[in-house]
Amino acid sequence: MRLRDRLRSIDPARPALSTLSGNITFGGLLDAARLLSRRVAGERLSLRSKDVSRAVSVMIAADGVARSIVLVSPWLTESEAERIESVAGVNARVRDVGDVSALANSNVDGEEVFRDDTQWVLATSGTTGTPKLVSHTLASLTRSTRVDTARGRGQVWGLLYDYTRFAGLQVVLQSVLSGACLAAAPVREPIERQLEFLAAAGCTHLSATPTLWRKILMTPGGKSLPLEQVTLGGEIADDTILRHLATAFPRARISHVYASTEAGVGFSVKDGRAGFPIEYLESPPSGVALRVIDGILEIASHAVNPGYLGNRGTFARDGWVHTGDRVDVIDDRVRFVGRANGVINVGGDKVHPEVVEHALLSHPAVSMARVSGKANPIMGSLVVADIVPAGDVSETLEIELQSFLREKLDRHMVPAMIRIVSSLDYGPAGKVSRTSS
Repeated sequence: MRLRDRLRSIDPARPALSTLSGNITFGGLLDAARLLSRRVAGERLSLRSKDVSRAVSVMIAADGVARSIVLVSPWLTESEAERIESVAGVNARVRDVGDVSALANSNVDGEEVFRDDTQWVLATSGTTGTPKLVSHTLASLTRSTRVDTARGRGQVWGLLYDYTRFAGLQVVLQSVLSGACLAAAPVREPIERQLEFLAAAGCTHLSATPTLWRKILMTPGGKSLPLEQVTLGGEIADDTILRHLATAFPRARISHVYASTEAGVGFSVKDGRAGFPIEYLESPPSGVALRVIDGILEIASHAVNPGYLGNRGTFARDGWVHTGDRVDVIDDRVRFVGRANGVINVGGDKVHPEVVEHALLSHPAVSMARVSGKANPIMGSLVVADIVPAGDVSETLEIELQSFLREKLDRHMVPAMIRIVSSLDYGPAGKVSRTSS
C-alpha cells in the first residue's frame, strides 16, 4: 500500500506538520501530494529541500509512482549532492520549493499508476569520497512503525534530525503514519531556539542521540518539555544518561533503539539499563535475529538490499548485516563497547573511545565528553579527552578526573590529556563529532 493510501484514513483537518514557516493539515499534505504525483511518476527522483512540509509532500506523492526517491541532505554542497545523484542514477530533481514546478509533466497519471515498491535511497554517515547509498522500501522503513491513528491524535513528535538521515526519516514516517503532528525544529539553529520551538508546539514525543539529550538536559527549559516518550538512538546509551533522563522526565516512557541505515530498525530496549538482555540473542522481541560473531553484533535483515548502490560493496552476507559494533556479553546483558573501526592504538593496546567517554560521564562534574587519539611518535597514539563541565570548574578537576579514571580503567586507557571546553560539536546525525588530534 502506498504512503498516500495510508494517510487517507486520517481526519484531513488534523494537524500534520508544524514549522517556523507555518502549519499544514493532513488534508493539505494530501492535496499537495496529489498535485505533484503526475510530475514524479516513473522518475528516479532526488529530494533535496530545506522545506520539511514540501519534502513530506514529495515523499507522499512519489511513493508508489516514482521508481526511486533519493533523499539528499539540503546541507550538502552541490558537488556532494551531485555525486550522490550520479551513483543513484537520478533523472529528476527537487532542489527546493521553486524547483518542483520545473519537473516535466508526465503523461502518466500518478493517481492511477501503482509502481510496486518504490526504492527509497539513503546515504550512510559521511559525505567525503565516494558516497555509500542504501536502498529501502516503505515496508522495510516502517517495519517497526506503530500505526495507531487513534493514539496519534494529540501526539506531537519533535524532529531534531535531518529528515534525509535514517533516524530523521524514521521520526517523519512514525509521526505521519500514526496521525500525529510533526514539529520540525529549525535545523542548524542553536539548541536553545530549537527547544523553544518544540515547547511552543507542545512536543510530547522526542527522539535524539545521547549527545543531543545531554545538550537538552544542559539547556535552560529543556527539562520542561511535556514529554511522554523519550527515545535514544544513534550512539551507545549508557546507564548515566538513562538515569538522568528518567529523573528529568519522570512521566515519560524511555527507550533506546538500535538501528542503522543498512540494517533498518533492529530492536528497542525499555528496561532502563544500558545494552540489551542476553535473551534477545535467542528470542529478539522484534523478530529480527541477532548474533555475536568474534565480538561483533550481526543482525538479520532480509528486507533490505544487501549491497550499496553503484557496486560500492556489500554490507550483508546471507541476510546477516555485519554492524561493526563491538559488544561484550557479561552475565545477563549484552553491552556495546564501541565501533570496531574506531579504536585508538596506544602502544599496541586498543582503546575504544566510547568506553573512556562513559567512564568520564559517570563522574558528576562532567556533562559531556569526547575522546580521540593524538598522534605520538613513540606510542603511536595517546588518548585525549575533551570535557564540558557540569558546573563550576575547580583548579584540580583534571587531576581529580584522571585519579577517578585510574580506578575504573586500565592504565593505557586513561587520557594523557584532559581539556576543558565550553561545548562539543555534533554532526548532522546528532552524533558527537569525533576526530583525531
